Amino acid sequence: MAQFTHTRLIIVVTGANGGVGFGVCHRLLVQLSERNPPDATPRFDIKPGCGQGEIEYDASAAGVTIILACRDLKRAEDARAALYGLLDAHIASLPEHSVAREYALEFRKKVQLETHKLDLSETRSVLQFGREVSQKYPYISHLICNAGVAKYSHLDFPKFFRQCFESPTGAIHHPAFNIQKTGTMSTDGLGYVWQCNVFGHYALFRSIQPLLSKYSSKSSTPARVLWTTSIDVLPAYNPADDWQLTKTDASYQASKFQLDLMSRELARRSSEDDGKVVHVLVSPGITATKMAAELLRPVILEWLMLLFFYFCRLLGSPHVLFSTYKAAIAASNLTLLPIEHIPRHIDGGAFPKFSAQNDRWGTESIGVEAVTEWEDHPGEGKEIIDRCERLYKAFVGAECKTNGVGNGVNGVNGINGASVHS
Repeated sequence: MAQFTHTRLIIVVTGANGGVGFGVCHRLLVQLSERNPPDATPRFDIKPGCGQGEIEYDASAAGVTIILACRDLKRAEDARAALYGLLDAHIASLPEHSVAREYALEFRKKVQLETHKLDLSETRSVLQFGREVSQKYPYISHLICNAGVAKYSHLDFPKFFRQCFESPTGAIHHPAFNIQKTGTMSTDGLGYVWQCNVFGHYALFRSIQPLLSKYSSKSSTPARVLWTTSIDVLPAYNPADDWQLTKTDASYQASKFQLDLMSRELARRSSEDDGKVVHVLVSPGITATKMAAELLRPVILEWLMLLFFYFCRLLGSPHVLFSTYKAAIAASNLTLLPIEHIPRHIDGGAFPKFSAQNDRWGTESIGVEAVTEWEDHPGEGKEIIDRCERLYKAFVGAECKTNGVGNGVNGVNGINGASVHS
């Protein structure tokens, strides 16, 4: 049996005050409170014959710090208190005087939940976050880019009923009836959805990249960046004149499509350079969150949506999950799984997307699918990164001029300290 020990994990989770982000934090705490967390079990056939029980995982000595990176600090503090409460309730449910409970109690002493303000729609906030964590923490082991937004306008009910009649599962996997607003801009003058979902997270990664590299140097294992995508992705934009997604009527799906391409290109560049950071693409599947609930008024529509979700799951859709804890399985597994057991390529070299799934009875699992090339624009992943890098450099430069000093986080060299790929 191989023993897996690690340096203390310091994990940043964006959007951790609610929805899937909260579920990710909850699941990580529960999993790490077990000596051999189920989510640390190898699930992929990287090393044939390496199955459950062949890795001994002990987190009680090192412990964990989870940084809740949220726009609203009050909600972040409420989430922090709730997470401590959930962990304590889980430990209290374990048999008294059992080995499992003693282990969990020891782990609980080493748990640290921290809150930091982060508004992905304001690059100044992202850079400030980078400065704060650089001053407070010696390294970052994981960055989980979970936060995401969509600018919905209304539901198109005729289109909804037509889609449901033609394909109920298609209606929830790729809904065409959630009408989105166009032209919404951020205070930085960028496409709002694009900045929150794509550029904001890219700038966050770049601002704490030195901390990720420090973890790799300290622990002799790569740090990880988990990019949260969706099963509903679409190349619904023109790269020539709408890469900030202000003209498309599917900005959410297009932003997630860009994340797929960007994370694949980042993974390729990292593997060719120093390999100190591993980039992984995860999806929580489909679950009811506040973002979807904003469209469903009056409240009875939320109940009808849940009934429809149950119906689709009974029809065999694996992507409908009714718990953010279960929806967090892919993120949790790809956070805790020993790095050598994470497949970097599938299907003859394709980049993998790891998605939360469940069966008809609600038992969660992880599915894997390939991220395919955009045939019309095969170099778009590279272009997305280059655009983001130029913007990142511009904002860092402006910050330096405003403050009269460097941003204190990262220089303005390209990815992995090299010049920007052009």
